[in-house]
Parts: sequence; structure tokens; C-alpha cells
Amino acid sequence: MKLPVYVVLTVIAVSVLVSYYIHNPDTGIPFGNFGFKYSDIVYGLFYTRFKAGSHWFEEGKFETLEGGRRLCPLPYIDYHFEYPPIIGLLWLTSTCASFIIAMPEAYSPEDYGELLGRAASIHYNIQVIFLIVSLLVLVASTHAILKVWSLDYSRLMLLAFSPSLIIYLTYNWDVLAASLFTLGLYNYIRGRYGVAGALIGFSVSVKLLTVLAGLALLLRLAGGGEKKGVKEYLKFFAITSIIPYALLALLSPHGFRELLSHHSSWYCENCLYLVLTRDIWSVHNRIMAALFIGVAAGFIIAVSIVGAGDVRRLTLASIMAPIVLNYVFSPQMILMVTPVALATLTPGWLSAYMVADALNASIMIVFFGDSNPWLLEGVTQKIALLRNIILLAILAKLLLSLAWGKSSRVA
Repeated sequence: MKLPVYVVLTVIAVSVLVSYYIHNPDTGIPFGNFGFKYSDIVYGLFYTRFKAGSHWFEEGKFETLEGGRRLCPLPYIDYHFEYPPIIGLLWLTSTCASFIIAMPEAYSPEDYGELLGRAASIHYNIQVIFLIVSLLVLVASTHAILKVWSLDYSRLMLLAFSPSLIIYLTYNWDVLAASLFTLGLYNYIRGRYGVAGALIGFSVSVKLLTVLAGLALLLRLAGGGEKKGVKEYLKFFAITSIIPYALLALLSPHGFRELLSHHSSWYCENCLYLVLTRDIWSVHNRIMAALFIGVAAGFIIAVSIVGAGDVRRLTLASIMAPIVLNYVFSPQMILMVTPVALATLTPGWLSAYMVADALNASIMIVFFGDSNPWLLEGVTQKIALLRNIILLAILAKLLLSLAWGKSSRVA
């Protein structure tokens, strides 16, 4: 049954409002469960830096801020910031603006806590503006892709009803990476390769996990003999994916090294390999992730070069592989997969994907009430394992269908 567009948009609007409300630091804790309230934007980053005073390179800057003098601390330079450069720029914008609006130039140290609470609220609302705009772009570009591929736009209802969208939209910045990539994919399909390369490159500057998909699309283009398109795509993809990281490394070598160190030494977060190692800090998790991602990436690249796979399956596989096979699979990452999944999977596999999406949303809901949320003894990791098994089955089916050269949608 084909639904009116306004019904789809209304449901998406409701999901946005719910996500905004539950993560807003000015509202109460829904159902007394902090898993609904928690967000990286406020509690994972803002308060750990500016309230707890952790991860500072220039501790004097934090002491000045806490001691009663307003300033605008710089991520990567004054304190550790583990996210890529585009997010760092948005973060600098919202934190600096929130301090200027919420705090006088000089204030009593005793008032710092109250002033910081006001700043956290302003910071959150600025970030939400960025994220809602990103979602609008994501919805519009996904709708356009569905139209080009002759699919019913009512599939967008699955995005609107997605539990993970509600829980993670205003939680982190993955919707921004998803919107840039999806808009880039639409332009790629329409033959606007320079624009596509630029947008997908920017998505890499938001989340490095889209780099394999960006390269796969480039190689697919090269395999099709589109020499002019390859040059345009490659030029703009390289500019927007490399230059932001290069500028960060130039402006703050120490901050850049800390960013790399953070991600290379992180624990096995909701990963497949926990069932084998039972140790979140085991180096074997990283080794197995590198091995399996390497094999999947090699296969995807080979398929791209020979042109054996169609664009939609190739794109979904190259988005899923670095996420599902990683030793870090934070739950918000699924937002980067959903738009392409909607345009690729058949109803049966899409139903399985939505079950995985619901399990994925449950991870944070149960996390803070779990006595052991990091290991398989707890409820959280059992939920993550079920999610991983479903997504691994979908990825395996995708890779097999690419190898066999079957129809354009996963059967």
C-alpha cells in the first residue's frame, strides 16, 4: 500500500521530536532509565571535558574556565577530541557559541556549575540543528534514490519507524555521515561524479568508515571506462577526504596522534569477536577485524574493478563490511547502513534488518541497568551478539550474491 508523502514526513517528525526530547539535558530521565537520556554530544564529551576536566592537554585552560574567566577552548589543541575534523569544526562552533551566550566574561567560580548547565543546553540545541538538517537531507536523498531505482517511497516509513533513528539521531553524528554519503550516492547514480566524489569524501571526514564504499564506487566507475568521470570523482573525493585530516595533522600533530591512538587502542565494543576471545581488550580482536575486513574489502574491490556487481549491492556490502566486521561497532553506526539497506534489500531480508535495528536500539536502553554491559555474561552483549549475527548473515548473502552475479536486489 502506497502511503501519502505527508504521512511519512509526519512519522519522521514525531521520531525527531522524541529523540530531541529524550536526549535534551533540560528534560527528565525517561522511565528512570539513563540509557534513554545518555548522548555522546552532552554526557560523553561535553561534561567529561568541561565538568570533569578530563583529557586536557592544556590543563591551565580548563582551570581558567572553571575559575571564573570565559574562554573558548579548542578541540585537538587544548583537549583530546576523538572525532574526525568535520565533527571537530561543528563541535568548536557549538561549544564556543554556548560559552559566549551562557557565560559572562568573568564570573564567580561557585557559579561555574550552573553556567555550564546552561551552556550544555545551548550546545545541545545547536548540535540538534545540524543533525536535523542532516536528517532532512538524508530523507530527501533516500527518497530520490528510491525513485531512481523504481522502489516505493513508502520504504521511508521503515526509516521513520526505526528505533535506532529515535535513540541515536541526537546521540552522535552518524546521521551527518549518512546524509553526505547518501546524497553523494544519488549524484553518483545520476552521473554527477564530481559532486558525488566531493560529498562522499566529506562523509569520510565525518566517519572514516565510508572510505571503502567511496573507493568501491570509484573503482566501479573506472571499470566501466568512465575516464572523465573517474578524474572528476577522484579529484574531489581526494580533496574532501584527505585535506581535512591533513589540516588537522598540520594544526595539531599531537591532537591528531591522540585521535589515531584512541581508535587503534579502543576495546572490543559490541563486536563479533567477543564470543571467541571473551576479553574486550584482547589484541586478537583487532587482528581478526583487520583480517576479515581486509578479505571482504579485497573481494569488494575486485568485484568493483571487473564490474561484476551492481551499484546497490556493491554499495551496501562496502558500507556494512567495515562496520559489521569491525572490533568497534558502536550502535549509532547502523544509521550509516539503513538508507542503502532500504534501497537494496528484498522484503524478507529487510524485515530481518529491522529486527537487527530494534536490537541495536536496545543496546543503550539496557546498558546502564546491566551489571556487566561489556561482556557476554551481561544482557547488553547478548543483544549485540544477536544483532551482529543477523547483520553478518545479510552481509554474507550480499557478498555471495556479488560473487554469483545475481539480480540487483538481495534475494
